[in-house]
Amino acid sequence: MDVVTRCSACGDDDLVPFADLGTIPVFCGVHWASRDEALASPLGRMSLAYCPSCAYVRNVAFEPALLHYDTTMDTNLHHSPAFQTFSAELVKHLTERYPLRGATVLDIGCGQGEFLRELCHVAGARGIGYDAMYAGPTGPDPSGAEFHSGHAPLDGSTEPFDFVTSRHWFEHVDDPYAFLVALRTLAGDRPVRGYIEVPDACYDMATAGWEVIYPHVSYFDAYSLRRIVERAGWRVEDTGPLFQGMFRFVEFSANVSGPTASTAPLPGADAVSRQLEAIRGFAARHFAERDRWRTLIADRIAAGDHPVLWGAGSRGVQFLHLADPDGRLAAVVDVNARKWGRFLPVTGHEVTAPETLRGLDTRTVIITNPAYRGEIGATLRGLGIDAELLVA
Repeated sequence: MDVVTRCSACGDDDLVPFADLGTIPVFCGVHWASRDEALASPLGRMSLAYCPSCAYVRNVAFEPALLHYDTTMDTNLHHSPAFQTFSAELVKHLTERYPLRGATVLDIGCGQGEFLRELCHVAGARGIGYDAMYAGPTGPDPSGAEFHSGHAPLDGSTEPFDFVTSRHWFEHVDDPYAFLVALRTLAGDRPVRGYIEVPDACYDMATAGWEVIYPHVSYFDAYSLRRIVERAGWRVEDTGPLFQGMFRFVEFSANVSGPTASTAPLPGADAVSRQLEAIRGFAARHFAERDRWRTLIADRIAAGDHPVLWGAGSRGVQFLHLADPDGRLAAVVDVNARKWGRFLPVTGHEVTAPETLRGLDTRTVIITNPAYRGEIGATLRGLGIDAELLVA
């Protein structure tokens, strides 16, 4: 294994180790057909290191050979009304800010295509979507998009594009700098704009880190995301936090003159200082939260409660591995019907529908994503369940 020791974002410094989290589930997005398969799901080491110059964070123990992406994975967030609203607002923003009517949009890591379909429909654009996890019909779509089940080639076979989007894929890329350079090369001397969205390391490093998962190789804060985009030859148009601070976006361009899309100042050294402070406290905070939740679950069970977890996504998988490795929770539920009756990696928890909470007599529902608190609370009330909602 070739260990990356130089910063991928700014290229100025060697990475400094700061948190060894041990082994964690490799396939956070796979939901196994049997408990035995789930229990045999592989583990990979998470050893975090940071750049003193730009605060970029990377898992330096990452092994690309352990991971493969295919249609057995399901990381779709569009089952949530809150995420649907967020995605629709993003489509509106991009359509109003950039000249997308008649443009060709390249979407790298398109998921199941919901975002690209909506963007093409609203903007009047043509789209080309690539994702190895895409499980729908390939080829042309009525929305104006066309879909490919596989990784974007990013070579001479890539069709010319006017706008490139990539939501929650960039952090998975083993060499993110080379990824951006390849896109810049493909842009050539044409005016090209782009949008990338990632989990915000400012949030992940300042909390317990439930989103610090094996498929995420890189963790970008405000400044490191700016640096890697600029170093690859793009102009940063705008950047900022999204979705209650859990996500971060960057908008960028090549061969576009005039003022930037936003007049807000770009993040600088002050952002680095804040992030480095969060990094210094991360390991202690992470292990303290793991132990706190193990104790809380045990105490609630001892008091006669039947605590449950709502949410079987990557954050939930990481939480269960760290806080409930022995499977003591009474249930794990999710709104995504594709996950029902299937089992989560390493711990073997079965995923069921929210309706199964009726009759469990639970007084505690744990969630790992505060952005969904409102909609989950409303669903619980609709089910007639009077339980305390705790955010991990």
